[in-house]
Amino acid sequence: MRALAAYLVFLHHFNPFQHSAALAPLANLVLEFHVGVPVFFVLSGFLITLRYSTAPLTQPRYWLRYMRNRVARIYPVYFLLTLITYAVFWHNGLFYPLELVQSLTLTQAFFDSTKYIGIAQSWSLTVEECFYLVAPLVFWLLRKRTVTLWVQPFVLLMAGCLLVLVCAPFYTPLRGFFGSWKFMLLFTLPGRCFEFYAGIQLALLYQRGQLRRFRFGATWTLLGLSVMLACVGGMVFIKGGYTYGQEHPAGVMLNNVALPGGILLFFAGLLTEETWLRRLLSTRLLQVLGRSSYVFYLIHMGVLHDWLSAHITPNTGILFLMLNLLAILLHYGVEEPLNRWLRPVPERASATPLVP
Repeated sequence: MRALAAYLVFLHHFNPFQHSAALAPLANLVLEFHVGVPVFFVLSGFLITLRYSTAPLTQPRYWLRYMRNRVARIYPVYFLLTLITYAVFWHNGLFYPLELVQSLTLTQAFFDSTKYIGIAQSWSLTVEECFYLVAPLVFWLLRKRTVTLWVQPFVLLMAGCLLVLVCAPFYTPLRGFFGSWKFMLLFTLPGRCFEFYAGIQLALLYQRGQLRRFRFGATWTLLGLSVMLACVGGMVFIKGGYTYGQEHPAGVMLNNVALPGGILLFFAGLLTEETWLRRLLSTRLLQVLGRSSYVFYLIHMGVLHDWLSAHITPNTGILFLMLNLLAILLHYGVEEPLNRWLRPVPERASATPLVP
């Protein structure tokens, strides 16, 4: 699923149908394939809950181990690719010391004016890291039955709204820190939190064995795909003068709230139903592509892509294959060895159950 999500984002950025008037409807559909990002976010919420919800992460020792695991997963290859990106900028006569610091600290996407600096698509990593920081508190609140699961995202959204009300009038001096409603809703954890909470809910249902199987073997899968397709189609229909349908007020609801519900249903199908799609995603090739998909996501747009396009071929299909091959080499040759080296020795987690 990571691989398919990354490929959706690739098609969104390099739409193969955009220059064909006859294929305009298909081009408009592919334009909304930014929906690969919500797939990443829902999957992240699911996996983090599945792996860490019973661990005592409020204890400093376990919290540090948890964060070390998260940093080992996300940061090493991102750090190297960020240095390469800024080295190319410097080689071209452009030196951005402040932006380099922001990129290396993953704080660039807190600011509307700098969200696309460095590796442009890495804005989503800032949202991801914010979720990693919030997740231990989420699990603790659920264990203490202090705040129920679906109250929490509304609290986060209200916090985001408050930050916009306070910071938006000072957009320029704050460099766009929570500088607009659009930025908050599309590029920050408070705006995107429903995607992570959909994954959390799915993990809790899965852990408790409450994912019911229907008589028809692909019910959840087809229902999830139908909701996802309806959301993408809805964004195409309402786009109007906006660059993407998700920027329309109704599109925000479709992308940030309704779409994660469809992804949840689709993932429930993959977890419980024996379908040809599940078998396909379980093949060795798709597993390899999935493991290398994080590297692919980081390199599919940026200086490496641009160099290949300028010196090898501008053909989108061939570039797609070359970037996948490069991603596999970087994963097994760089990312995986660094990940193993940085991760602490595993420990058994506590078995304290969560309450929804």
